[in-house]
Amino acid sequence: MKVNFKLLGVAGVLAAGLAMPAHAETAQGDATVKILQAITVTKAADLNFGNVVPSASAATVAVGEDGTRTCGTGLNCYGTTAAGAFNVTGAAGETVSVGIDTPSIQLSNGTQSMAVALTTATSSLTLAGGTGSFRVAGTLSVGANQAAGTYTGQYNVSVNYQ
Repeated sequence: MKVNFKLLGVAGVLAAGLAMPAHAETAQGDATVKILQAITVTKAADLNFGNVVPSASAATVAVGEDGTRTCGTGLNCYGTTAAGAFNVTGAAGETVSVGIDTPSIQLSNGTQSMAVALTTATSSLTLAGGTGSFRVAGTLSVGANQAAGTYTGQYNVSVNYQ
């Protein structure tokens, strides 16, 4: 009988140990959000290569972000040029990323076209006072004896909070 008592005693101690609740702790976490003003981007100036007279050889015309033009060999360039320019508004002090959605576009006059490679030196900017701006440069590929006409095309830029 003693043996049974010992077995019941050990079983009781084990059962009591299993039934005791574990020690638990709690902690509190915080959740935050900062709501930012929606970004707006507006065009301030069109990218303008001016007037170009082609030659018997293909060449390029480049307009820098400062609006200066470099006219390729054999081409005659004149008239007003301008870099593309955009103004950005958003939350003051925030940094935004800047990009050109399609860095290669075509300018066309309906039947003829020319390629343009677009660039910007601004990959990000801080919205001082809630505003900022950036410029877009381009290099136009003028074909040999390119047909006369007014060539146009469009491109998109994107600005996002970082």
